Amino acid sequence: MLLVQRCVRLAPRSARLLSSPIQRYTDLVQRGQLRYDGAQVLVLEHLSKLQRVLLKEHKAREKDAALQERYALERDEADDDAAAPPAPRRPRVPRGAYVFGEVGSGKSLCCDLFFGGLPVQRKRRVHFHQFMLEIHERIHAAREAGDARSTRDVIARIGAELAKEAEVLCFDEMQVTDVADAMIAEKLFASCWDAGMILVATSNRPPRDLYDGGLNREYFLPFVDRLEDQCTVLEVVSGTDHRRLRMSSGEHAAVRYAVARDGDGTETAVDLLRGVAPEMTAIDVAPVAVARSRSVVPAALFRGADGREAAAFRFEELCGLDRGAADYGAIAERFPFLAIADVPRFSLLDHDAARRFITLVDELYERRVVAVVVAREVPDALFPTPAAFERERRAAGAGLPGLDRPSGPVAATPATFEASKWVDATDPADDDDAVDRALELASVRELAWAFRRAASRLTEMASPDWPGSARVSES
Repeated sequence: MLLVQRCVRLAPRSARLLSSPIQRYTDLVQRGQLRYDGAQVLVLEHLSKLQRVLLKEHKAREKDAALQERYALERDEADDDAAAPPAPRRPRVPRGAYVFGEVGSGKSLCCDLFFGGLPVQRKRRVHFHQFMLEIHERIHAAREAGDARSTRDVIARIGAELAKEAEVLCFDEMQVTDVADAMIAEKLFASCWDAGMILVATSNRPPRDLYDGGLNREYFLPFVDRLEDQCTVLEVVSGTDHRRLRMSSGEHAAVRYAVARDGDGTETAVDLLRGVAPEMTAIDVAPVAVARSRSVVPAALFRGADGREAAAFRFEELCGLDRGAADYGAIAERFPFLAIADVPRFSLLDHDAARRFITLVDELYERRVVAVVVAREVPDALFPTPAAFERERRAAGAGLPGLDRPSGPVAATPATFEASKWVDATDPADDDDAVDRALELASVRELAWAFRRAASRLTEMASPDWPGSARVSES
């Protein structure tokens, strides 16, 4: 119990607040549900302090409200000479937190522990990509409703509304790759912060690396300045991918992730799906409704006596076509058990399909779906590493800006690494110029980081005890 004692010694003041993040962390370590990590403790110390400040502020606001109410009652009962009430207390808004670090270092865990014990009613935790999708839908709805104000004014109004809906907003995986997101970030979040919202976010990148190399990035930088002003920046320097520890601790971890380098992996995926959902029986295949009246067609469907369903899909059906977070969210919401067959080894030219796959993995992970994957390679080998990206950038030189390959099928044959180039040996469209142009996209460069997160999550989801009993924030 030496490690647990060290954890307690690092946080004697926080331990007085039984629901503080550091106390919840200590309890989980003592019960053997978490492995102690000193880097996480340092971040949790700060988040525990933020929670104490928020609790103190809420008590001060309640006391001031009661005082104002008492003076109002006395004034109603007294004559005009009654003493004037004291001026209302101005709310004090503490700085939020921006937590970044390597994949699997425990950033989301820290955020969960903080969010679960927050002493506020108006709070929200959401994946950043899902949040920005909602913002664009709100802007579109305002236009459809005939709002004649400028786009900046509409965004400012939405920001103020968000602050009313949530006093504390927790983001998971903040990553800006889309120019539309980048251009509205400054105005949107300035309105949120001006209205008193507190932001706590996690990311793989420090604030200054967000939207690195993106189009018109100079218009995005004021948001970064304000973000660093509103949030304390914390780095989780762990050196450990805790998700992979779960997989290494199981004896049959590979049953949920299989490598099939040749042929159609659909039958294998269906067989593995039967293994994780044994009490379900096959039913007739029918289209599955997703966002905006669209549908996807599964390769197999199953249903249990309790009404829960499982489905197997080919990768091409899920990620080879134009789909987004709303589509994958609908699928993850319906199917607690899911199989994906024939996930390819991506080339740089397949960045559209790779980005969709990353979004799919994020949705399945956030909704704790039991997923079976049959892929051409192990998770770490599905996409080029950051080092490979760097070699490609140096080899490409200045390149040509602006390639966003139309949505469509990805190459079915494995890609090979030759002379610092990712090329597909059987696809004549994969020429050097196209690779160079793809490398110029900021969103493609961000994929190297995003896929590391996806590979880490796929590894954790392949462990036999996934998804566990519940999220930490729900325990």
